[in-house]
Amino acid sequence: MNDLPSAVRCLSLDTAAVRVTEALAARGVEAILLKGAGLARRLGQERHRLYTDVDLLVAPASFDLAQRTLADLGCHSALPEGRPDHRSHWYERPWRMPGPLSLTIDLHRGFHGVTDPEALWTGLSASARRIGLAGGLVAVPDEAGAALLVALHAAAPGRSDRPRADLLRALEVLPVDTWRSAAGLAKRAGALPSFALGLRLTPAGAALATTLALPRQGTPALWLRAHRSSPAALTIAQLAELPGVADRLRHLGPRLFPTPASMRHSSPLARRGPVGLLLAHLARLARNVGRLPAALNEVRAAQRGDHG
Repeated sequence: MNDLPSAVRCLSLDTAAVRVTEALAARGVEAILLKGAGLARRLGQERHRLYTDVDLLVAPASFDLAQRTLADLGCHSALPEGRPDHRSHWYERPWRMPGPLSLTIDLHRGFHGVTDPEALWTGLSASARRIGLAGGLVAVPDEAGAALLVALHAAAPGRSDRPRADLLRALEVLPVDTWRSAAGLAKRAGALPSFALGLRLTPAGAALATTLALPRQGTPALWLRAHRSSPAALTIAQLAELPGVADRLRHLGPRLFPTPASMRHSSPLARRGPVGLLLAHLARLARNVGRLPAALNEVRAAQRGDHG
């Protein structure tokens, strides 16, 4: 790790991870550091892998208490006031740490592709290991848990190249038996489609998926997210996969008409009073309409493609 500012930032994140973990433990909340320094050690990249936030997993039932604990530490939510922002995944909430550096704690009660978050917590916590970090101790996933998370993150990379790089490294250093155990964890957590899709994003991972006889049962929405398609295309694909009109309206409503708090959070124009808010809504609607043809083409391509 030759970049001194990045090294200082990672050390600050490690310190924040220990501080928050200890505060949670004082209130009876167990937490697991999902990535960061723990994953760097699993991948043999302690001196090379940089990270930008702290990802902590807690049991779903402990999520609200964990959020209150963060607030008591002086952290503040990075989401708009009024309700959780629909753009943030349901399974995580970002919190900003107080202090001169802008440090983020991503508090998780699940993970991308997981349909049974309780099973995820049970599986990861049962085999977690404690490591020394920044003068304290934190729990981290074992090798199989790390392999699971790497593949799931590759299936939902956002705009970052890091998840693909982590997957390539994990495929180099983790043995087949570890990946087989990870597939078992994925199955129990209802995450096998995303796990298999994440692996199949690379040639080595695709060969491993064949060795493990993983199913090809992904959906267009999963494929679009894994391939960094546009938010509009992803919204349309998710809409098509919902079972009923009421579910589709609940999905589409906040995306077409965000709350005033959400609009003011993302648009300077919306902060200029009621007229500015109205103009920001109209401009947003016009942009979405303009993106619709390209988004529909992306969805059609995903429907024709291989979703495994």
